[in-house]
Amino acid sequence: KGGNILKKLGKLLILLCAVIPLAGCGQVPTLENGQEAVATMKEGSISANDLYDKIKELYGRDVLIDMIDRIILEAKYEQTDEEKEYVNDELDSIKEMAEQYEVTLTYMLNYYGFADEDDFKDYVSLNYKRNIAVKDYVKDHLSEDEINDYYEDNIFGDIEAKHILIAPEILDGMTEEEQEQAEEDALNEAKEIIKRLDNGEDFEELAKEYSDDESNKDEGGDLGWFGTGAMVEEFEDAAFKLEKGKYTTTPVKTSFGYHIILKVDEKEKPELTDELKEEIKTTLSEAELDDNQTLYYETLENIRKDSELTITDSVLEKAYKAYMSELKSSTNN
Repeated sequence: KGGNILKKLGKLLILLCAVIPLAGCGQVPTLENGQEAVATMKEGSISANDLYDKIKELYGRDVLIDMIDRIILEAKYEQTDEEKEYVNDELDSIKEMAEQYEVTLTYMLNYYGFADEDDFKDYVSLNYKRNIAVKDYVKDHLSEDEINDYYEDNIFGDIEAKHILIAPEILDGMTEEEQEQAEEDALNEAKEIIKRLDNGEDFEELAKEYSDDESNKDEGGDLGWFGTGAMVEEFEDAAFKLEKGKYTTTPVKTSFGYHIILKVDEKEKPELTDELKEEIKTTLSEAELDDNQTLYYETLENIRKDSELTITDSVLEKAYKAYMSELKSSTNN
């Protein structure tokens, strides 16, 4: 995220060096129209304005966006140890690529459009800050209702549970039809066990006899106490939603097979502390960004608007608006 302009960026940095330092490089040739010249020939000349206009047309939009974001985000975020580690990891990755292709690091950096290590690290650092800023912005704009709804629907106290696992007998070399039959057999066996529970048979005894989870079948399928995040999602969703003392009336399918789950006991839901609220906000913001790819670019736009961004160059302003519209449109497809 943040744009793939590596080669363009490197070219622009080189070209800008030919324009910006002119005032400090001794005597600067001046054309008859008063403009500074960057190149003269017997057939004509190229002014600094001509060069700037061409650079602006080709690369100005992308570099301007990076410059804007760098000013905004560096004023808000100091470089953390986590950011330094991330940047160094990315640099190590490009060093490994250089070794893999048996080229110098300078060659590899230039290939991707960077002048040197510092140039590369600045770019990675900028995108790191963009990602942090987007997450923070989305978190800060969550409503209290969203947070409270998540708390009510998804936060539980630890539970104590037991289960019976019926794993399909999938063997190497099986055809697709044979695998499907094994799945069906396992599902039917799990349904039969549920019928036996409905008829009053003991859960622990059935677990000892039929469960394929060798780690706890001898203990009657006892899983002990656990909280959210300890089990695979499908198992957890079913287990936490059960009433105390109830078992699942339909088999719960996971990557391990088919489970019959019994909730033995549960603790009270934890209070909605500031710490828990922050965890919920992180979870919700990450989910929103995963579900809506356009949100990333919309948020960057909003961050710039909040900083009262005004692009006074009409050509670059038009290019910026068209580019952001294109980015958001492409993520919707």
